Amino acid sequence: MERTFIPVATLGDLDERGRAVVDVGGIRVALVRVDGRLHALEDTCPHRGGPLSEGDLAGPLLHCPLHAWPFDVRTGQCPERPGVSVRIYEVRVDGERILVSPSASFPPR
Repeated sequence: MERTFIPVATLGDLDERGRAVVDVGGIRVALVRVDGRLHALEDTCPHRGGPLSEGDLAGPLLHCPLHAWPFDVRTGQCPERPGVSVRIYEVRVDGERILVSPSASFPPR
């Protein structure tokens, strides 16, 4: 079965850090560019609800600005807390358009 993708932003919508926050089916989703590739993950930290998009990025790890919990933007997993994760979304870029699949997935536990 082929996934559906919806347009959520353009490359020009990304800030100077290569980030944007978009709505995907009523969920706040952070778009984050790492090593030239865009990733999409749920923007809300499961610990205290911090906006992950505002956190520091160290390699592929995006740290929650409230308590520095790290989440791997490629997998959604928190490497410091086994079993803790955020939803991730498949991303495609078509010209200038950024498309995201509204079907989120949770990382394997």
